[in-house]
Amino acid sequence: MKKFFMLCAAGLCLLSQAVSAAPVGLYDFDATWRDGRFTGQFYYDSSAPNLVTAVDGTLVDTVRTTIIDQVWQQEEGESAPWVFLSNTNPADPAGHDAGFYLTLVDLGDTLGLDTTGLNGLYDWSDMANYIDDSPLVSFRIAQANAVEVPEPATALLLFSGMAGMLARRRTRAR
Repeated sequence: MKKFFMLCAAGLCLLSQAVSAAPVGLYDFDATWRDGRFTGQFYYDSSAPNLVTAVDGTLVDTVRTTIIDQVWQQEEGESAPWVFLSNTNPADPAGHDAGFYLTLVDLGDTLGLDTTGLNGLYDWSDMANYIDDSPLVSFRIAQANAVEVPEPATALLLFSGMAGMLARRRTRAR
């Protein structure tokens, strides 16, 4: 019985060490707003001031189709819970005329969006038909090329349980 309690204590100790942050890396992102849709990827880095350091995808809205390839950066020293992803405007390299806000939330093992935060779509490329803060309808965020790998604590519990079953079987066989 003493061995059983020691095994349980070790298992609980290992489980408490499990990582509970979204992995840094590339994420597939699909979003639909009332007036458009984005399909692409972004690079998430929890240590970066804006959380998203790169983006690449296509925004198709009621005004036009736009390549989204820029992460709008805050002024140095400023931070915000949202990030603005936009296009490169050839007429104004420091500016943009289409893009969208994202307010990311780290859910532990993946990312989500704060649906109460800034997540609107904008397109000012045609002032006669511009889009101003189109509301988010749906979204999907998934780690790109994710492979399900068990946490070390889970694997250790699995192997210790199997070892315990084998030991018990040997004891009964004698």
